[in-house]
Amino acid sequence: MSATIRSAPRLLLSLVVLLVLAWPSHARADVVDDAYAAGSEAAVAGDWHGAIDHWEHALELLPGRSAQLDFDLGTAYAQLGELGRATYHLERALQPEARPSVEVAEAARRNLGIVRRQAEVQAEVSDARISRQPSSWDLVVDVLAGRAFAWISLISGWLLVVAVAARRWQRRKHALKQRANAPRRGVGGALVLVLALVLGIGGGLHALAIEASEDHPDAVVLDVLVDAREGPGAHLPVAFALQGGSHVRVLEQRSGWLRVRLPGGLEGWAKADAIARLDQAPVRSRVRATSGGAI
Repeated sequence: MSATIRSAPRLLLSLVVLLVLAWPSHARADVVDDAYAAGSEAAVAGDWHGAIDHWEHALELLPGRSAQLDFDLGTAYAQLGELGRATYHLERALQPEARPSVEVAEAARRNLGIVRRQAEVQAEVSDARISRQPSSWDLVVDVLAGRAFAWISLISGWLLVVAVAARRWQRRKHALKQRANAPRRGVGGALVLVLALVLGIGGGLHALAIEASEDHPDAVVLDVLVDAREGPGAHLPVAFALQGGSHVRVLEQRSGWLRVRLPGGLEGWAKADAIARLDQAPVRSRVRATSGGAI
């Protein structure tokens, strides 16, 4: 009985510590839920600026990714005619890291198609450059260039090397009669070994290439029209105009400027705050658009 009484304060102290540690996460979850609910109420009332403000606040507080939040933000920006920011958030809603549901993924693709068509019209009217739409071959290349495919190739190749080496070692150790036929059969075994080495090395180089491609991340043009200049400076000549919603590759960063490349190879320098990488959250900014709905 006395032992139980002596352990009670210690047990109570542990419980208090657990509650203190758990309190911030619960409090933050409540704030995120409140911000999301406020944004939803604003959207129902047609206040897309207010909805974006609440949803961006919720996104800042959220420790991870949310496909639903990115989808809602993309749709809200599309309603305001902010096609670049709409494209950015809808694309992020489709990323595997966001774990979109089937319904969210289908809706995001549908809205992306609508936003893309409007961006193409704007680009034609403004004589701006816009990234071409991905073809079926681009989708195949994306799958083949995926990191998972690279590591599967690498592991499969080296497992094949180990299997072939083990088989040859067992044959030499336990089948003395097969040594006489080794020259003829060894050609096939050597070929398999060479192919396995090529597969393993190729998979490794592929994986390294994927890692290296992170130096040129995919990004989206946020603003309606962005001047791409010949160098990193507002005093330099404008090479061409980029349409909001275009996909570009970030090649270099210098003093608040980014050197970007369109899929066709056209390059120019744009202000860093007008471009957002898809692997990074953008800096929160006020919506400037006042035009009516895209979706």
